Amino acid sequence: MKIAVIGTGGLVGSAMMRCWNALPLPETPSSPRCPDELIGFDLPEFDAASRISTDGLIGIQPDVIINLASINLPDWLEAHPNTARTIHVQGAANLRHVALKTGALLVQLGCGEIFYHEEDAPPHAEGDIPNPESVYAVTKLDAERAVSEYERHLIVRTSALFGTPGTQGSGNLVDTVLKAVRRTREIKVLNDTRVSLTDAGDLVGALRYLVHAGATGLYHVAPPDSVTPAEAADFLLGVCGLRNHRIVGITTAEYGGKAPRSRSTALDAARYRLLPGAHPIPGWREALRRFLDRRAPKSAPPLAKPVK
Repeated sequence: MKIAVIGTGGLVGSAMMRCWNALPLPETPSSPRCPDELIGFDLPEFDAASRISTDGLIGIQPDVIINLASINLPDWLEAHPNTARTIHVQGAANLRHVALKTGALLVQLGCGEIFYHEEDAPPHAEGDIPNPESVYAVTKLDAERAVSEYERHLIVRTSALFGTPGTQGSGNLVDTVLKAVRRTREIKVLNDTRVSLTDAGDLVGALRYLVHAGATGLYHVAPPDSVTPAEAADFLLGVCGLRNHRIVGITTAEYGGKAPRSRSTALDAARYRLLPGAHPIPGWREALRRFLDRRAPKSAPPLAKPVK
């Protein structure tokens, strides 16, 4: 299978290029006997918002197009709505055009931020009605709508991802906390929002399963439990043995960002979990432990010195 991966410099794209073919698939008569051919694309050589760039994909005749191109900077995008629309919506529309020309399956990555809440809320299922508030969320939902105009589409929504950062991107909770312990012993983290914390590697496993299963439509991919960022950060410090550091919980109001932020982006992934042989998405604690175990051979981050 020939797969065009758009946005390989980001968290998910870099994980996909590293581990896609190494992940297991259920043993079925239709299981692939040879690795997939992944062809990566990213800025500055490739721009999904440019029709000239995307039309170049037609010549390679991909079987699947996976669109991971996104700007995950909600506060910055509030002041740059045209850029958000160009990257998210125009990029998705351009790739839809390529899919129409080639017959490829078009995969779009969505986000839980499209469900805006001023208070805590239960995890959202696929059938719940979105109500995006920020420029980021509005344009991500419009990108989903652009993709869904094409029959062979697959939209996969996630909430909060963590993992080894790519060469591009805005970082993630785990990476941010591990970097913060180098400069301070008190780390401020949001404690009034709930997320579905997911390892990017597990998301890649879910995407690979869905693609090979021939799935189309909309799926949420998330662990069975949700957590506040502060709770996850505190657990992370405990697992790492950083007893002289502490998490200081702050509210969304105290954070003071420009973009409206939902108090809950947690997702209900029951539909995905019912699929036979689906790649398992573990609870957030197990996922964090596994991620830290993979990092163990590397040197630990230098710790902040005690304040005298």
